[in-house]
Amino acid sequence: MLKQILLMAMFILLSCGTVMAEWVRAGGTHKYDGYTDLSTIGANAQRVTMWTMKDFKVTRQIPLGAFRSVKIKKQYDCRGNKSRLLLLKYFTEPMGKGRVLFSGKGTQQWSRVTPESDNEIEWKIACKRK
Repeated sequence: MLKQILLMAMFILLSCGTVMAEWVRAGGTHKYDGYTDLSTIGANAQRVTMWTMKDFKVTRQIPLGAFRSVKIKKQYDCRGNKSRLLLLKYFTEPMGKGRVLFSGKGTQQWSRVTPESDNEIEWKIACKRK
């Protein structure tokens, strides 16, 4: 009986910590498909953070090796119409799967959201949902 209770408690704890990504297509080019994860939108006053992803159609290369997708944590200034990169993660497989090839901080420099760009699509999604 105690063993069953412990197993049930462990299952509940593990399942509570699991959050499914809610990836939604948001832009892209002939080289990649762009996505945003709606489940990661977090607001703080006029700033919103959200994970985005570029899922490349062919394998790309950095000095550390080959990758197929990049997840990017961005922060958006909804009133100031600007964004900045906070974190980057390069994955060996499509859609953020496989091994993390590289993970690091973004530039954290604010830049204007360019009209009709993927960044503008992401900015609109983030700021609309806050």
